[in-house]
Amino acid sequence: MFEFIYALGSLFSFGCNSSIIKKSITDIGRHKSITYMYLTLITLLVLGAMLLNIKIELPLELVPDYIAEIVIGALGVIAAFKAIEYGKVSITSPVSKLYVLLVVAGGILLLGETLSTGQVMGSVIIVVAAILLSVNDKMQFKLEKWMIYLFISILCRAYYYTFIKTFVVVMGAYQTTMMLEIGVAVCVIGFHLLRGRDLSIESPNKMGFAIVSGIMCFFGTVLYSLSVGAIGAALTAAISAGSPIINTISARILVGEKLPLYKYIAIVLIAIGLIAILLF
Repeated sequence: MFEFIYALGSLFSFGCNSSIIKKSITDIGRHKSITYMYLTLITLLVLGAMLLNIKIELPLELVPDYIAEIVIGALGVIAAFKAIEYGKVSITSPVSKLYVLLVVAGGILLLGETLSTGQVMGSVIIVVAAILLSVNDKMQFKLEKWMIYLFISILCRAYYYTFIKTFVVVMGAYQTTMMLEIGVAVCVIGFHLLRGRDLSIESPNKMGFAIVSGIMCFFGTVLYSLSVGAIGAALTAAISAGSPIINTISARILVGEKLPLYKYIAIVLIAIGLIAILLF
């Protein structure tokens, strides 16, 4: 059971962070939110590396994989922020977990990982629940703007979280997190600067949620990489799919979002799926 601690810690961090990001977007806008979240994250990662005396080294043979990982990761982050801005946090977060099945499939087919029958069933239950969360109150599926961005984010996350193990195996968890997140941050911030976005610092009282978001992202990403090294990419992704439980609670508290009964039932299904993954 202790081998799941890293994954559960990452689940909690990311589960809370979507609602915090939504609050930050409301206060200072999407472009500034993503910029200062990443600046906070990078600062913490560099300070951690200095305290742990970790050197930044990227093997030459991993450079092509690294470039692909950070570019696709940055595209996924930009799309995810757009989805959060245009959609409800308590819906976008659960539906985004559809990437889990792609990571599970990639971990099994491409990385040679294995899952138990119970863990596969738990993953399927979680994804079915996520689909249930995506339909409207009339039980109809309607394509909306946030869904397009979310679909792009799902594909990018599937690639990013499948092949993160390539770097963890060679470089270790912390160095992998630092190198990848710094690369993604440079791509994201550079993209906004090239598009002429206003990234000036707001008043301190408006920057709080962006900074807290960066702190939560720091813990979430480090713990995720540690989990990949401990239990593999597929199982880590499967456990992370339980984050909508935390996300829905935080969305209700922080942004006041309410859901109809059947969506809360879907969240219970996600909890059941997570239990199946942990116990079987």
